[in-house]
Amino acid sequence: MPFRSTFLRGVPRLSVLLLGASLSACGGGDGAEAGVEDVDNESSVAVTEEESAPFTPPADSSLTPQQVEAYLKTSLLQFDLVQKEAAGVQQMSERAKDGGLIAGLRNVADGVGLMDRVAGSYVRSARALKQNPAEMEYVRERMSEVGTHLALKPMLEGQLQATQQMRQQATEMRAQLAAGTLQGFTEENIREMEAQADSAERMLRDQMGTSSAVGRNLQVLRQARPNVTEEMWTAVGFAGGASGLLGLTGLANPQDTTAQRQLGEWRRVYTDALANQATPKAPQS
Repeated sequence: MPFRSTFLRGVPRLSVLLLGASLSACGGGDGAEAGVEDVDNESSVAVTEEESAPFTPPADSSLTPQQVEAYLKTSLLQFDLVQKEAAGVQQMSERAKDGGLIAGLRNVADGVGLMDRVAGSYVRSARALKQNPAEMEYVRERMSEVGTHLALKPMLEGQLQATQQMRQQATEMRAQLAAGTLQGFTEENIREMEAQADSAERMLRDQMGTSSAVGRNLQVLRQARPNVTEEMWTAVGFAGGASGLLGLTGLANPQDTTAQRQLGEWRRVYTDALANQATPKAPQS
């Protein structure tokens, strides 16, 4: 299965340099090497008021290379945490062998509890890495926007080609009108067609260009990690968005290996992005 189909299977058609001394700009500190054992699973699953207060999102919705690196590290710890949590549901399989109402109810409770912990795993991972969760949430939102932009890019390019074809058609119709071989159309009709094509092209080029915050942030990613492909950034944005990990409902089922495989594939992309290297095509499924 090609790389794109493996990582973008659930994407709807329409939704990082050195951390080191620069971590202070990202609210970071000496927690860069924290592991799952350092995550406080009793802490709040949401950003607290105390964490939100020190961070003011920039007005231009910009990202820095340091923020992106911190985001990748936070996400990798999150994946490890989710993997550890998912391993705990193996107990469900053992209880299911005994059958009965109580075992079934406990399995349901474990499954729901797992997804609750997945929902809070990113914020808790940020805390373990001494990152400000409010800032990391901001970065995750910007990365999701970039991923959506890249996922929609082929569609936008197709629409742009359609506007160019419309303009070419208008030119041909004008020639036919001048030759007296075109019936039912006037010069005004042709000018309206051209105006529609121009308006649509301006809108599409604005969405695809670098004038928007998404476009500028995409340039930051390209400059900071030039070996990371657009397909990888698309996967990174999707996995970190609202439809990402929470969409892996199979994590609560020990018999479902699809979600576990997807989690591992996402982790590989994040690891390669952190190392500024391209991920090869995924193996055949």
